[in-house]
Amino acid sequence: MQIQTKKLIDLFALLKPVILKKGVVDCVKYVWLGEGKAVVTDLETMVITAVPEAEGPICLPYADLADTLKYIPDCKLDLKVENKMLTLTWPDGAASYPTMDAADFPVLPEMDNMGEGSLNGDQLIAAIGAALPYAATESERPVLNGVTVTLGNPVAVAAGDGFRMSHQVLPLSFPVEERIILPHRSVGVLEYVFSKTPRTPPTDSDTLIPILIAKKQVYITLLGKEDRKKARFDFGTMSVIVNLTSGSSPDFIQLIPKEEPIMVTQIFAPQLEASVKRVRAIAKDSSGVVRLEFAEGKVAVSASYADKSIKAALDTVLTQGEPSRFGVNVKYLIEFLAEKRGMVSLSRYTDTGPIVCEAGSPQKILIMPMQVKWGDEPVEEPAPEAVVAEEPAVAETSEPVDQEEATEEVKAGEEVPVPTE
Repeated sequence: MQIQTKKLIDLFALLKPVILKKGVVDCVKYVWLGEGKAVVTDLETMVITAVPEAEGPICLPYADLADTLKYIPDCKLDLKVENKMLTLTWPDGAASYPTMDAADFPVLPEMDNMGEGSLNGDQLIAAIGAALPYAATESERPVLNGVTVTLGNPVAVAAGDGFRMSHQVLPLSFPVEERIILPHRSVGVLEYVFSKTPRTPPTDSDTLIPILIAKKQVYITLLGKEDRKKARFDFGTMSVIVNLTSGSSPDFIQLIPKEEPIMVTQIFAPQLEASVKRVRAIAKDSSGVVRLEFAEGKVAVSASYADKSIKAALDTVLTQGEPSRFGVNVKYLIEFLAEKRGMVSLSRYTDTGPIVCEAGSPQKILIMPMQVKWGDEPVEEPAPEAVVAEEPAVAETSEPVDQEEATEEVKAGEEVPVPTE
């Protein structure tokens, strides 16, 4: 087999997100070449791309070749495998590496077709990527450790970790109604590969503009049955096959408040972000809680811990339902406000329910409020000879808590409710 050095370098860069440096099986460390295509897999996600020069089949050890190829001149490489040894030859040099038998590389099994259809890939993949930061990262709850895509009319994308969630309805329609869960790592692979795939230009265009604005379609095929399902995404010369997470994901749409809000405010995101960052240091000591108090067209952003306190005030563009106040995780709020340049809205629907955050797009972010003691709340005196109950736990503790640990260890009042199966 002969292939250009630069093409092999570009191929390795495209397939890098799937390759595992460590694994219980060898196939996750190799690139399979043959039959005019290249294939890689981490046993959860498989990526296939067209390589017309690939005659093989042979397996290329990714770790051994990825760095070496950078220092080989751009020329035709001759690849041969004998007795599980891969030999690369070029005009002024050669290299040899042990390799696995190409016949031992896993192949995509034949599976039942449950439905297929085409969607606007630009909208779908962008929505899936935007939801990924809100998925759970721990493996104890697999159905939350990924992004849920509800196919049908319309298509919706959601993710949540119990303390916050993302939900977005897309103006798309799929011919089959099905709810699928894309694993966390697979979403990252899909997003990366899609971004690196060039658009297919219109065949009847003789100008550049139609090429630049052409929609990038993705063809989705649902495979398998019962708890053994896959989803295949085809776009351009690329195919990404994902092992879907087994189980039923929460019905996220039912978690979105539908009644009228008791409080809604609009604020310029850069100003609010600056105020929140100003109080972040003390908020970290106080289990990560930042307080927001709305009154008279202003919002006071504050944090306190022991004898330390800090407060900043700014005007709101519009606030209905004031006065109102709540505590929220400073890390979650900053992540929502990051890179926002216009106005954002924060809404409350109940005194204990989630804060609904929006930034001018269909995506809604729900963040559970944190339980705080405001200091001006009336204290009920116990009846004579009554047993005084232990003070309820609040979000603020007497000892500093690292922000990253607080995100997982401190329950923000209660989790975003997740229906069980």
